[in-house]
Amino acid sequence: MKIFILLFLISSATLYSQKALITEPSSPVFTIKQPFDVIHYDADLNLMSAPATDMTGICTTTLIWVSDKPSGECFYFHLQGLTVDSVFFNSTKTTFELHTDPNSLYTSYCVTAPFTVNKSDTSFVKIYYSGKMTCETGGSSSWCGGVTSQSGTLYALGVGFVANYVSTTRHWLPCYDHPSDKATFHARFKVKNGKTVASIGIGTNEVRGDTTIYDWRHEVPCATYLYTFAVDSYVPLSFGSPELPMVVYSRLTDTASTRVSFKLLPRMVSTFEKLFGKYPFEKVGYVNTPTGAMEHETMISFPTFLSQRKDTINSTAAHELAHQWFGDAVSPEDFRHVWLTESPATFCETLWAEELGGTKGYIASQEYKMKDYFSQAKTEGVFSLYDFPRAKPSSNYPVTIYSKGAVVLGMLRYELGDSLFFKAIKLYLERYKYSTATTELFKKTFEEVSGHDLSWFFNQWVYKKGWPELNVDYFPSSTTAGTTVMVKQVQASNEFFVNVPIEITFLKGSEILTTKVFNLVGKEGTFTVDNTLGFTSMVINQGPTLRALLQTTKITSVDESGQEKEQPELRIIPNPASSEMQVVLVSSGECSAMMTVVNSLGETLITKTLSTKFGDNTYLYDTKELVSGKYTVTVVLPYGAYSTQLSIIK
Repeated sequence: MKIFILLFLISSATLYSQKALITEPSSPVFTIKQPFDVIHYDADLNLMSAPATDMTGICTTTLIWVSDKPSGECFYFHLQGLTVDSVFFNSTKTTFELHTDPNSLYTSYCVTAPFTVNKSDTSFVKIYYSGKMTCETGGSSSWCGGVTSQSGTLYALGVGFVANYVSTTRHWLPCYDHPSDKATFHARFKVKNGKTVASIGIGTNEVRGDTTIYDWRHEVPCATYLYTFAVDSYVPLSFGSPELPMVVYSRLTDTASTRVSFKLLPRMVSTFEKLFGKYPFEKVGYVNTPTGAMEHETMISFPTFLSQRKDTINSTAAHELAHQWFGDAVSPEDFRHVWLTESPATFCETLWAEELGGTKGYIASQEYKMKDYFSQAKTEGVFSLYDFPRAKPSSNYPVTIYSKGAVVLGMLRYELGDSLFFKAIKLYLERYKYSTATTELFKKTFEEVSGHDLSWFFNQWVYKKGWPELNVDYFPSSTTAGTTVMVKQVQASNEFFVNVPIEITFLKGSEILTTKVFNLVGKEGTFTVDNTLGFTSMVINQGPTLRALLQTTKITSVDESGQEKEQPELRIIPNPASSEMQVVLVSSGECSAMMTVVNSLGETLITKTLSTKFGDNTYLYDTKELVSGKYTVTVVLPYGAYSTQLSIIK
């Protein structure tokens, strides 16, 4: 990526020398200060063909020139798959040029003022356009950034998983489609009577003959990728109050299940307000769409199938709600920093589990995120949170920035303690509210509040890739109350992590006998755990305090005779499961074991005693009573324990 940026800057400098005063538009992963600042978008969209994608539109962009000599500079706008019919600059019809960046990756249109403009001047660029709205090339049936017509719903998703431009509002609105330039929004959507349009901000509607005009206005600066609309025969369901409206748009056939699924929405809002400060916008909004979920500002696109599940925990709704603080109120300067949106939102799923299930719920959710990341990293690759690769098998939104980021933030919470951690979060959100931020600004806020240099933490967990892999030997004694535990990092990279919190827990049966968190300062360490007399098993990173981003590749118990026994292997087939599952346990000896299945709130739903033999052991269990959701399956044996994630989908 550094090579790409260098070539990009060299190419940009060459173009600059050839075309005086011409500035290149920002790329998705690099921000270039523009000679203009977009203040507002005002649009009229004719969607009378909905749910077909045919449309005509007029968009007027209000901008202020901020460079010293703006005459001759470009105002850039993006428009994908639609035709620009004409452009007016301050009521004067003018020309426009298709612009391609030096690497031929991102296209835009360049409009220059047909007369002299000066710094601080306000200009109005009116664009007439039309055609069939589309979505990103290569998008899947489960997500296609841009505009999609599916199952009678016409709707827009603001980002693409594969589009090299990432932000996909350009598929329906001509705009400077980059998160660094936030602007207010006002749009009028014209549809046939009987159709409802859901969008961002506060809306009204007016019937005019056989048409209805939906007028949506959002007075808070908003990144363009967070704009949206959805058209269908929706019924608005209210959950809020006059002080803060909370509305979910649903088809009539789904209203009953949607009311159940969003039953706890007011509590979600209250929970996050206590942690992060007052909700930052004029309404909380969701709209059921065939695919999603996407955190559009004040109008979240939410997959209909999730609303139909009647899952009141609704962790996906909590994730998208958290985005209204992380990503919406404070947006990434560009998409190198998109982990600042997805990691906190995923972390908030674990905070929501803590609200509902206490510390057990929080730890169970952190456990699931950790296991999910390790599982997905096998296929999408291992990389950093910041400025990660986007080529397949990765994407613009890989699992890494969700699950890994949630665990990393949990580790930062443990490192600082709740008081400093949440104080820093609040300061970050307030300081950059309605603006943008970068990873370094996020880091500096935590350093300012804590008074600590956190370079070591961010370098190894945010800017670098990988995690510690540990070999663990422990030496039980039948005569003393303490046990010696030796831990060594053995990851292939040969780069060791510092200050890694390792929770060592000794169990007696399924009950905790003693647990303690140790700090692994360097490559290896030896720790003594007291009060372990009578324990039946020892586990690493599975205690009640935290989950660290680490894996144990081998846990070996060395008894007083020198005999070694290794940790078992555990698999679930199929996974996700529906009505039944097979638990496959590879054991190193004959013994009795305890298996538990714990939900996302930390509640133990299944407890079974297993009899194991050497080698493969297969157990069949009925899962019909388990509702759709995320679970952790743990098997505890006398010489160790192992856990894995389980998904139930019905």
